[in-house]
Amino acid sequence: MSADVFTIEPQWIVQAPHLRCTLKRALALQATQNVWSGTEHINNAVAMAYGDQLPDSGRWELTRSQLRTLKIAIEWRRAKRAASDNKTAPDILEPWTQIEDEVIAAYRAVSNEAGLYWI
Repeated sequence: MSADVFTIEPQWIVQAPHLRCTLKRALALQATQNVWSGTEHINNAVAMAYGDQLPDSGRWELTRSQLRTLKIAIEWRRAKRAASDNKTAPDILEPWTQIEDEVIAAYRAVSNEAGLYWI
């Protein structure tokens, strides 16, 4: 792992579509809910949601900025999802939670390596 790029390897086929959907939802509501505070994160979200940076299989090579964009979107979606988690099947919620936790941990690790306090 370098401070510039972090590799994540999804374990389930549902993980990449879940994160792309999370990004698309956040982008759709950006104007009213202000999910991200800067254009850098919006540009990252568009590239990851609609580009090939989060393929269904294989490694994801993500920058700290991309990880932060995902972290913010994940935290936003978790807050929205909290009330309906009991309606989501446990066998799908587990892979979602696993990749969300992995992205957040990767952001922490990259930020700590760069000597930055993560938020």
